[in-house]
Amino acid sequence: MAQKHYDLNSSPVHLLRRCNQYCTDLFDAETAGSDLTARQLTVLIAVEAHDGASQTQLVAETGIDRSTLADIVARMIQRELLVRKRTETDARANAVRLAPKGARALKGAINALKKTEQALLKAVPAPKRAEFLKHLAAIAAMVDGG
Repeated sequence: MAQKHYDLNSSPVHLLRRCNQYCTDLFDAETAGSDLTARQLTVLIAVEAHDGASQTQLVAETGIDRSTLADIVARMIQRELLVRKRTETDARANAVRLAPKGARALKGAINALKKTEQALLKAVPAPKRAEFLKHLAAIAAMVDGG
């Protein structure tokens, strides 16, 4: 008996990857002309919320792996979006803060993020959006063992 083909339309792995690509495309369209990526915006949001956070704290906050985050932060420092200096309490740790240029970039990109989220959520009926977000958050929390 021949094996039935796997249905990608019922695969959460495949569907989440496609949703991620759609989110990226929407965000890129909203930020056309800007060189700020969605991941960089995530870092700016986390730094604004946790001023002076260490890169280790930012890894936990954003879910971006340590080496990728270090690379993103280094590039954002070169572009004068972030500043980093050694903490006074731990000479091995770096405190990361928004630079004035980063604060301006964040302010400008938040509207693009909101428009991206609105466009994405159009596919989910309004009364079910809170539940949808709750389930996405539950999946994301599994990364941290929650």
